[in-house]
Amino acid sequence: MVPTRLRSPSASPSLERSNDSKPSNMPSTQLPTSRMKDAGITTKAPVSISTEPTKFPTNPSTENKKKPNILLIFADDVGTGDIPRYWNSGLVKMPNIDRLSDMGVTFLDAHSTPLCAPSRYMLLSGNYQHRGRNPNGSWNLGYENNQFTSNQKSLAEILKGAGYHTFMTGKWHLGAKVPPSGLVDRDKYLTSPWHNWTLPLIDGPQDIGFDRSYITSGGIQEAPYSFFRNGILTTDVQSETTYWEPGSYKTSVGDSVILRAGEGDISWDSSSYNMILVNETSMFLDEHFSEKPDQPFFAYVALGAVHIPHSPPNHYLDGQPVADEYPNGHLDMLHEMDMVVGSLVSMIETRGVANDTIIIFASDNGGLRYTPGIPHRPSGPLRGKKGEIWEGGHRIPFIMRHDGVFPANEQRDHVVGLNDLYATLCDILEIEIPHLSAQDSVSFADYILSQNSTEKLRKSLALFDYKKSALQADALRRGNLKLVRFMNKNARVELYDVKNDISESVDLSKDPSYQDTIQEMTKELQSLGPCPEDVNGFFPIHNSVLDVTFNTSCQFFERKPWKCDNFLEGELNCNSLCGRHKRVCVNSYS
Repeated sequence: MVPTRLRSPSASPSLERSNDSKPSNMPSTQLPTSRMKDAGITTKAPVSISTEPTKFPTNPSTENKKKPNILLIFADDVGTGDIPRYWNSGLVKMPNIDRLSDMGVTFLDAHSTPLCAPSRYMLLSGNYQHRGRNPNGSWNLGYENNQFTSNQKSLAEILKGAGYHTFMTGKWHLGAKVPPSGLVDRDKYLTSPWHNWTLPLIDGPQDIGFDRSYITSGGIQEAPYSFFRNGILTTDVQSETTYWEPGSYKTSVGDSVILRAGEGDISWDSSSYNMILVNETSMFLDEHFSEKPDQPFFAYVALGAVHIPHSPPNHYLDGQPVADEYPNGHLDMLHEMDMVVGSLVSMIETRGVANDTIIIFASDNGGLRYTPGIPHRPSGPLRGKKGEIWEGGHRIPFIMRHDGVFPANEQRDHVVGLNDLYATLCDILEIEIPHLSAQDSVSFADYILSQNSTEKLRKSLALFDYKKSALQADALRRGNLKLVRFMNKNARVELYDVKNDISESVDLSKDPSYQDTIQEMTKELQSLGPCPEDVNGFFPIHNSVLDVTFNTSCQFFERKPWKCDNFLEGELNCNSLCGRHKRVCVNSYS
């Protein structure tokens, strides 16, 4: 079994440093000539990079100036404790991510949802996850469209509309309908006669604003174990399919691991996944600068690292060893992830566009479980892990760099959410957010430039932990406090001062002095969730067709229930009439 576009790596070469500011083991532009074609990276002279911050352009005369490129690197299951710059609680050295932090702004209190698929919607929609089609996100290929509702525009769509050349590679996990009709046989994703793979995915990346894409529907963890290019399956279903049983399979690159049985390409190799994404990104950039050099680009790279199965390659693209460098495969994958970040950032620098590119590194949720006996804590001092409402489940690494515009080597400690990136980029790029999109997004653009620019930041952030069709727990961060609610059999409320009790070990909910605060925070949390109480009296709604705003009440939707589909305000203010998640409300609060 030979993976596409990768050759078996040779022994680790001796790498020369072309830039004193780069770590000596940084896998960037100094690739051996024999591996240049595989890596898809070209060498150029070192570039001069300015790190002096400037103000965002606001003069109308700058409207015709080319907007900055955007490189968004989205890691999988990487906690703040995995990144050395946060708690210094990990074993893995990360010179490339350290360098990214040195040259940019590191956010110490950034948050996702506790799980993968909901966070990907949160990132690209600017919304809490229940604003989408399914309250806990859309995960698999099947009979439903993707997570976006018909009146929501993705970040890729608005960037494309603003002139961006848009690209995505890696883990999709936003759902899509199997062609031609959504009738699906998940045991035979590729070979079922119900499926027509000469047609593109219905509601795939190409349908929410990505000009180019090379993705797997569920990363490395589930079938179909095949790539889709621009929505079209790349596997020849007549000659290149197999049914993968759970197990480990030796390849020329490493040990490919299958956790869940299912159909896939005969060349599938989980150990080569992240390197394939590096190659695809490089090919996109080559195409972009050859064919559309006057346009800005948006490149969204959704890594497989470090989700299970942990199947590190024996060597990276430049020959550096990866597997067995650390005590387990999880740490080896973190090691490879840093190399991938180095390669992606190097693509920007060697093409001479570091001053014209916003580089973002983030993760989709908190880190994995601590492994006893290994002194590496994915969540650092935080309580909890991926999938939990505690800080360790949703506090994530988040770094932004834009040479010559953003400050270098600075930190920010106010709460921000993944959903805020949407409004922030629109603010920086002077793009108007479409009506009914990014409902839960608050710009922190000014805060990037100055620690003191806090007046426009969000005052609170809601967090939701769904399990199947029920809300298991939710939380509200406001100032130093965090309110946590558990539902159903475990129904209870807890309160923590996370500034002074980062590990959430002292519950303040029984303290009499906090009772009014608990009531206020509970009311706010309820209003932001999937089951808000109906608003009494009048509230404004906006008619986007006529571009007019008028006041109405829930009686408007009671008389005309079909209007719920036209006005998001109905769902937000009249949940008993327009709410789309009534089953969740019954399951969560009964």
